[in-house]
Amino acid sequence: MTFRIMNIVYWIIGAVILVWFTMGMYRHRQRRNKTIRIIEENCTGCGHCVKRCSHRVLETVKTETGMYVAVKNSDRCTACGNCMGKCKFNALELIEKI
Repeated sequence: MTFRIMNIVYWIIGAVILVWFTMGMYRHRQRRNKTIRIIEENCTGCGHCVKRCSHRVLETVKTETGMYVAVKNSDRCTACGNCMGKCKFNALELIEKI
C-alpha cells in the first residue's frame, strides 16, 4: 500500500516539474523577440536599472541637461524584466525587436 502511495507522489512531483519546465520554456520563447526601451520623459537617471541588468544592456549617460539611461546593447537583452522591476518611475517597457 505504501509503495503505491509513493508511486503516486513521484508521479505528481514529476508532473509538476514537467509543467514548470514547459512553462519556463514557453515564457522564454515568448520573450525572445522582445527588448527593453527607455521612456525618456520618465527616466531620472538614477541608475538602479543599470545595476540590476546582468546582461549589461543598459548604461548611464551624462549630458549637459543631466543624466539618463540609454540602451547600449539591445541584442543582448533577454527581456527578463529585472530592470523593469527596479525602476520606480515606469521609465522602461518591453517592445518587439525590429
